[in-house]
Amino acid sequence: MTTILRDAGLSRLVGDSPLERLGGGFTFTEGPLWRPDGSILFQDMKAHRTWRIDPDGAARIVREQTRGANGQTFAGDGRIVFCEQDGRRVSRMDPDGSRVETVAEDWSGRRLNSPNDIVARSDGLLYFSDPPYGVQPADRSLHFQGVYILDLAADSPGRTRLVADDFEKPNGLAFSPDEKTLYVCDTARYHVRAFDVRADGTLRAASSRVVVRLDPDHPGGPDGLKVDREGRLYVAVAQGVWVFEPSGALLGILATPKRPSNLAWCGRDGATLALTVVDEVYRIRLAVEGVLPPFTPTS
Repeated sequence: MTTILRDAGLSRLVGDSPLERLGGGFTFTEGPLWRPDGSILFQDMKAHRTWRIDPDGAARIVREQTRGANGQTFAGDGRIVFCEQDGRRVSRMDPDGSRVETVAEDWSGRRLNSPNDIVARSDGLLYFSDPPYGVQPADRSLHFQGVYILDLAADSPGRTRLVADDFEKPNGLAFSPDEKTLYVCDTARYHVRAFDVRADGTLRAASSRVVVRLDPDHPGGPDGLKVDREGRLYVAVAQGVWVFEPSGALLGILATPKRPSNLAWCGRDGATLALTVVDEVYRIRLAVEGVLPPFTPTS
């Protein structure tokens, strides 16, 4: 039986679905990403490996020496873009782990801090967060923690634009279903902020507001973030996945055995949620449909 904490309606979305363990024995799992062949790609960040779990349950290494690869998504060309915490850059690769190349490692001539998570907008723009987790203070060139737009169609250096710089530890990102709102977790401040998004992709600074505040029973601020088709927010925090209405009202916490780091919608209907949980990977079927990354391949 799946455990729901602080239940204020979440049990209706979960029903009798079990929390299914897909694999374990890793070091620190992150960045799950569903692929149309039924596999789930994810990072073992601290072991510097990219893995996939196939539909038959077998776990296979896709790539080694990933420089702390973390959040990832599909780019408009079908390749996978991902953040490197220790490499201090954003890279992309073919789905089989080959042809890896750097696509962003600086802004305004200064080295990025430690890119963490990344999402795509349906016009091809990419947004990534840049906290300081993977860089020593003495090695930093940027003394703020920001969110950036990455435009792979633009010529360098104009391809990377800073759109917000007043975070303490920016982390998970997600768009509302209509892409008019960008949500950003700030792990250190235990909240999720929302910004109105202009047509050109920039954020309206004056629209910044805190939509969710987290108060877990033990330490562990918000990490990964996803949104379903009805605009609900799913936030990986201490105790489990916290689910909120678009208004910010808490529906409940999907309890996990350990603190989750990130999550991803899976399946062609997007109604299954994959969770990376410390050294394990889980999934659960829900009675809602999630918003898959806009460039998820169709085959």
